[in-house]
Amino acid sequence: MTQRERLESIYDDYAARVYAYALRHCGRDDADDVVSETFAAAWRRIEVVPVPALPWLLVTAGNVMRNRRRADVRRSVLAEHLAQVHEPDASGADSIVAERMQLIEALQRLSELEREALLLVAWDGLDTRSAAEVARCAPRAFRARLTRARARLSSEPRRHCPYRSPRRPRHERRRDAARSRARPRADAP
Repeated sequence: MTQRERLESIYDDYAARVYAYALRHCGRDDADDVVSETFAAAWRRIEVVPVPALPWLLVTAGNVMRNRRRADVRRSVLAEHLAQVHEPDASGADSIVAERMQLIEALQRLSELEREALLLVAWDGLDTRSAAEVARCAPRAFRARLTRARARLSSEPRRHCPYRSPRRPRHERRRDAARSRARPRADAP
């Protein structure tokens, strides 16, 4: 396989996922440019692009976005815009929009690192090892971030997180069980 064929294969396999990653971080205005620059870098360094290429491509896309310094500005503008949107009614598509807005608000309450950990796994479909590479941290640290993010989302009140599991977190169930064992029973002599 020639270098050109390898790049075409990598592009066919991963361009949509790199675009989704860039779109999430910098918006539609810059996502195409980020994808273009990422694959231009892959072409220049095709001999060092590993198999599978997705983690390397996402790290490169992150570097491109950091160099452009636009992601933070667009994220804050989007957050301000969402705060100004009216409360939709609960009928049809409006209820779906309302649920999604509640989920976005819950995600915004997470720290940047926790949100990124959750989205790398849930949105981009990476395993924790690959996601840790993209997040530039040790796999153990990444798993801790992911666990904290999941715990914070599951502890959100239902009005803020409609996708929350109805089951209480394990630590709460264990605490309550320990308390009930520690209490003296009224019927005990």
